[in-house]
Amino acid sequence: SFDLANFYAWIAYPFGLVLSLFYNLSGNYVFSIFALMLVVKLLVLPSSISQQKGQAKQARLQPKIRKIQERYAGDQQKINRATQELYQKEGFSAMRGGCAPMAVQMIVMLGLFQVNYHPLSMVLRLPKALISEFTAAVTPLLSGSMAKGASYRAELYALQHFSEIKSGISGLTPEISNKISSFISRYNFLGLDLAVTPNFKNFDKYWAIPVITGLIALGTALYSFIRQKKLTPGNQASNMSMGCMMFMTPAMQIYFSFLFPTAVGIYIIFSSIISFVQMVVLNHTHSPEKVLARLMIEESIERRSKEENIKKIAEIKKSGNI
Repeated sequence: SFDLANFYAWIAYPFGLVLSLFYNLSGNYVFSIFALMLVVKLLVLPSSISQQKGQAKQARLQPKIRKIQERYAGDQQKINRATQELYQKEGFSAMRGGCAPMAVQMIVMLGLFQVNYHPLSMVLRLPKALISEFTAAVTPLLSGSMAKGASYRAELYALQHFSEIKSGISGLTPEISNKISSFISRYNFLGLDLAVTPNFKNFDKYWAIPVITGLIALGTALYSFIRQKKLTPGNQASNMSMGCMMFMTPAMQIYFSFLFPTAVGIYIIFSSIISFVQMVVLNHTHSPEKVLARLMIEESIERRSKEENIKKIAEIKKSGNI
């Protein structure tokens, strides 16, 4: 039968290795999260560029799409069929490059979610037997809402209560104890304990994570919406639909920031900032005007090449060699 816990652990394993490597090299957990985020962004960069080119191609096709909508007004089935035929003729795919970055981000979030709930086993790479001792030692100290998530958050609670439970851990050597103490001293960012999850019902300094996350997401959504309106000014229905979806993103980001440990929220902030910068840069280096100009040049070269080939074939036929 399908085991969801093992599936999540399988996804998290490579992220744990990468974070562990970055942490061992830098000795800074937040830097390790930032380095992981950069690796992910580099992996999806080709897809992001492809998506940018696709948006420019779509903008170029908008006048033809509007003509189709006018010609078959009231018959959505014919509009859809004619639009798909146009896409096939132009070699355009509305889905190309759009899903890959989102899929990669989802996988990363699942992996990072697991790693940040299991820092002792996945980052410090402590033995399973020792992890079991930590879990057994910290569980009696928990009560109320903490006890409800004890089985899953045990390693985070062990970090928070390490000074209280370390004397009762038989397998804890001085070397491992120092390793954990050093990790705890670095498991924070600007005074925020990375193991703590922001509490919606308790307004405190940890609310900074959801608030900053929401503001960055809102700024990105506004920029994307304005840019989309410039690309497809005549497609009001599509723009309104896309605008609604874009402005749902900040709410979703805030919601998730209240579910995950601060470490995950910081990753989201880093990732959102870099995504916005990347969007602005790509909009300059691969602006619709530049992309369309390159497309026109490429199409002109391709058309001339075809015409020359047709002429050559006609000449060969005329000379009787075929």
